[in-house]
Amino acid sequence: MMAATQQHTIRHIVATLDASESGLPALQAAVRLAAVTGAGLEGVFVEDINLIRLSGLPFLREVRSWSLVEEAISMQRMQRELHTLARHAERMLEQAAGELGVPWSFQVWRGRAGAASLAQAFGADILSLPPVCSLFSSRVRDKKQAIERHPGEVEASISVLFSDTEQAVRALTIACSLARDMGARLIVLLPEIHSQDLATLKNKALAILELHGQTAQFARITGTDVRSLVQAAGAPGRNTLITEAEHPLLQQIGLEQCLQALFRPVLLVR
Repeated sequence: MMAATQQHTIRHIVATLDASESGLPALQAAVRLAAVTGAGLEGVFVEDINLIRLSGLPFLREVRSWSLVEEAISMQRMQRELHTLARHAERMLEQAAGELGVPWSFQVWRGRAGAASLAQAFGADILSLPPVCSLFSSRVRDKKQAIERHPGEVEASISVLFSDTEQAVRALTIACSLARDMGARLIVLLPEIHSQDLATLKNKALAILELHGQTAQFARITGTDVRSLVQAAGAPGRNTLITEAEHPLLQQIGLEQCLQALFRPVLLVR
């Protein structure tokens, strides 16, 4: 369990839900974290306002991949499909939370589906995001399902994007507790800075790890672009990334670009 002081700082965890199987690891990570910390868990299904507006365009058509039949997309049809997806997302939340006895709530929220917008709208202590925070991403995820179809064959790991801030300390502390609960390997990602500062940052991380009786591997991010972050984070598999929402590297690259490139669950610590 976390130290009492840390438990008190985590009161509200929000898990954004997209009703897809590849969004399940992010939901499970949020549920486990709620079980460990005793924080409240809220599931949110996002009705992307941009997608709804597009459905109102008279010339918009959809071609079914399995039949190649072209169909018109109406706003009424879009509303029905979103309602169906929301109910499925709620059932996924109910099942995942029920397995660990975690109390939960659920809401449907209409707005922009971008991660930055969601973080600002809900202001949760922890925001759990599926691999790509967009309803448009489901077909992309279908192509990558093979990575997650046999999770028992891949070792679970948790990566932490670390920096010299209070939020980063919270992120690593959370990662220690979650890694212990899941029996997962812990990886601390260090940004590219001067060697002396890097040694200081690594020692700070080691002190936190020692305090929580946890060991970890260290990986250095050798650049300041999204490719460098992806290379340091490793293959997606069963790898969850925990990071402060305002990490300088994410701000420099762009949060949305990072999420799309990383293709893994992300827990944003605020």
